[in-house]
Amino acid sequence: MKTFALILAGGQGERMGGTDKGLVLWRDKPLIDHVIEALRPQVKHIAISANRNLEEYARRSAHIFADSRQWQHLGPLAALCTAANDLQIAAADWLLVVPCNMPALPSDLVAKFETVSKRTPLCNAFYVETPVTPHYNVMYIRPQILQSTVPYLYSGMKTLSGWLHQQRARSVHFGSEHVFFSCNTQEDLRGPL
Repeated sequence: MKTFALILAGGQGERMGGTDKGLVLWRDKPLIDHVIEALRPQVKHIAISANRNLEEYARRSAHIFADSRQWQHLGPLAALCTAANDLQIAAADWLLVVPCNMPALPSDLVAKFETVSKRTPLCNAFYVETPVTPHYNVMYIRPQILQSTVPYLYSGMKTLSGWLHQQRARSVHFGSEHVFFSCNTQEDLRGPL
């Protein structure tokens, strides 16, 4: 299985005072570096979607792209619409999509998704669910379905959950909520981990 990762780092960081969340320090290291460290042993390739500080992100991966102009400021679906035309991403069997601000992702994330995907070969999209909540922003999808994000966004819909439900995505259960802890505010940086 050729699994690539796409890290979403293109948000405006409004709840963090407009700061670029991926570059905010957590435990003396930028959040995105924690994410990359967690993913590197699990995937063959890492791409980053970012809309500012591109040079800084390019130090971490040669595969960086910004949202296409027509999708800017439309949230994480903008990155998926842009990724739909990315030839490198299209070469993957599966694409793991994660946000840049989840610094404690589990080491078995891809393995669990792979196991479930093999058991349900007709399903093209999966997302994380914990005993506390679904995490639609952590998904495992076939790159081919990215094309469907374009008409979805054009129809006025903007949520990842809505798009995933449209794709008949299935949840994959993870027993621990704390590994999907996300830093969205300054207070979160002092969070539970």
